[in-house]
Amino acid sequence: MQPMELKASRVDFTASRDAAGVPHVECGCWLEAVYALGYLHAIDRPSQMVFARAVAAGRAAELLADRPQMLEMDRFLRRAGIHRRLAEEVGMLSPGVLEQLEWYCRGVNDGLKEVGRTLPMWAVGVQPEPWTPESVMLIGNLLSFAGLAVGEQESERVILELIQLGIDEERLKELFRPYLDGVDFEPLRDVKFAKQMSDDTLELLADLPRLAGSNAWAVAPSRSASGAAMLASDPHLEVNRLPAIWYEAVLRWRGDAGRPEYAMGATLPGCPLMAVGRTPRLAWGVTYMHANTSDFFIEDLRPHPDRDGAWQYRRGDAWLDYRPRRERILRRSGSEVVESVYENEVGVLTAAPTEPGRHLSVAWIGSRPGGGRSIGVWLDVLHSASAAEAMDRVRGCPHPSLVWVFADSAGHIGKQASGWLPTRRGASGLTPTPAWDVRRHWQGVTPPEQLPREYDPPRGFVASANEEAYLADGAPMHSHALHDYRRRRIDERLTELPRATLADMRELQYDVTSVHARDLLPALLAHLPDDHPVKQRLAEWDCRFDAQSAGAALFMNFYQSVLLEIFGHERGIGWRRMIYLATRIGYAQSVLTAIDRVLPKVTSSWWAHRDKHELIRAAADKLVARGAVRTPPPRWSDVNSFHFTDRFFGATQGRTATGRLLGFESARTAMPGCHATPFQGHLKATATRESTFAPSYHFVTDLSTDEAWTNLPGGPSENRFSRWYKSDIPLWTSGQYKRLVGCQSSGPDG
Repeated sequence: MQPMELKASRVDFTASRDAAGVPHVECGCWLEAVYALGYLHAIDRPSQMVFARAVAAGRAAELLADRPQMLEMDRFLRRAGIHRRLAEEVGMLSPGVLEQLEWYCRGVNDGLKEVGRTLPMWAVGVQPEPWTPESVMLIGNLLSFAGLAVGEQESERVILELIQLGIDEERLKELFRPYLDGVDFEPLRDVKFAKQMSDDTLELLADLPRLAGSNAWAVAPSRSASGAAMLASDPHLEVNRLPAIWYEAVLRWRGDAGRPEYAMGATLPGCPLMAVGRTPRLAWGVTYMHANTSDFFIEDLRPHPDRDGAWQYRRGDAWLDYRPRRERILRRSGSEVVESVYENEVGVLTAAPTEPGRHLSVAWIGSRPGGGRSIGVWLDVLHSASAAEAMDRVRGCPHPSLVWVFADSAGHIGKQASGWLPTRRGASGLTPTPAWDVRRHWQGVTPPEQLPREYDPPRGFVASANEEAYLADGAPMHSHALHDYRRRRIDERLTELPRATLADMRELQYDVTSVHARDLLPALLAHLPDDHPVKQRLAEWDCRFDAQSAGAALFMNFYQSVLLEIFGHERGIGWRRMIYLATRIGYAQSVLTAIDRVLPKVTSSWWAHRDKHELIRAAADKLVARGAVRTPPPRWSDVNSFHFTDRFFGATQGRTATGRLLGFESARTAMPGCHATPFQGHLKATATRESTFAPSYHFVTDLSTDEAWTNLPGGPSENRFSRWYKSDIPLWTSGQYKRLVGCQSSGPDG
């Protein structure tokens, strides 16, 4: 253990780094531990915190870089308003929660005094402002909105764009059945809305903390080799940007009557929350529930009859005045942009109106008063004595919409959904509804007791992987179909393991078997003759997306070719848009999941006047003509590999030899897995940027011990010149884990 110098600390605590650089803290009480966590966040990840706050506040073009994508993101987030009413939310916190936030912020501010201005701060000219409870709230809103609600909005926006493209109504309704049943397309065809965000801006948003895809499961003692409950969790985020999103820590303090306590796991710099972790009594992990928490509405607008430049919106036969707020966005160039934001009781217009007619408005449930108390729920989990108690505490958490998985030292396991869900009348939430009909407005929030819950099931395990979920009354919690490939594979493996070990849990986290490929391959190959080279090569493939697999590369190429042939023609989705959707699975999964459900059908409106057999044969023939079936065959790593790059300087170095020489970009790294495997290795590359989506933290633990086994794609420090900058990457890329120990008597072992 290497002691850490704490030059500016005003609290008596000690911290030491283990062999992997993970800080281990010794404190006298919990509040001191919260202070220590803030202090460590500030000395190891100061730029990450300061820059994330600037982005969340809609000040990226002012404080970080005056680039078009930064300004576009500022305008988007200012319009969403996640920076507003923060002081009100802080004022609604309980005294106990507020006290913990204040201790955390004191720790952050003292740590910032020690580090001063970092190289990234100096490079952009930022002076760090004091960290406050409002800063914590802002980072929490960024976590909930920028990655989660935005992803949902983009998926639903794709549906509206497909409707406006004039695609045959029967085909679209078949594709998204039953979610478009009864929907009248005509009012949707001329709705006006802001153009889609650019790829660069979408990728910047994807670079922020988001839990859009994750795995978590817990195993009961009856299926555990140790006879105790076990838990595994791996949240999926962008992984190629350093420093890593998560910050590992082991906190130890004295509880009631001097009892030793600890908490260890993945924390989020800027917030005193532990997203994945454990204490002596409880372990937990979370996945994004993909619940329908954001809706588009249609507003009927007209110019104000008496005031130039003013606008009105309709409610029934009455016309009401908009009172736009002005968002003043400063730029580093010295200029400014004044954004007029048109907001009413339903939502916010996606763009300022310029002509009368029907315009798109968007609402997010997290903007309602009281959402800030979510931070208190995260803190409460750390002090829960059992899985049942923790499930009760998280059930009423406002946002984000999550599925929590728990295991406790008494041998109980559970799964609990959380998050505010709007109650709708006569609408699924997939397509916009008329705001002038007040009966179509949200009718409140779904009672938390309706949220799905599972406790000590007879099968001996619980699992979550972003699959579809339903309320207690059977109503869907999502607005569109979600694929269940990862969840099915996890269930399959856990069922096959009557006495699971930690090694089994680690192996499952790195599993690259694709249920998606296993489902579709027979349905596609049945249309090819036995001597076709595509069929010959794929018939023996094991449906695994190993980095060196030639079958994985060929299957994905074949799959995308089939999508273009069947759905990308001029009377369908169009080949340009189909290519776009097929390469942006993170923002287009609603369409691709729907397509996957149509492909195995014998008859469909999508090939009613064409021969499905000939379409798939043509897709395979085009692969051969393009040389995709060659010797030696391309491997999955040839098309699915990436560079680790510095979050602050990598973009300016720009994939150059200089960037690699200075350590701001790594050599190419193979990415195993795909969007449908438990190790979700998804990659999207443009001419200027690589974006990844993969496990951002691996955590497995057996409650019979005080240990956890972990790795992450990065290290504790954000400093490129620190030995702890990327210390865990060799473990993450090789599937190895380090040991964390919570009990003081056992001592940490890196």
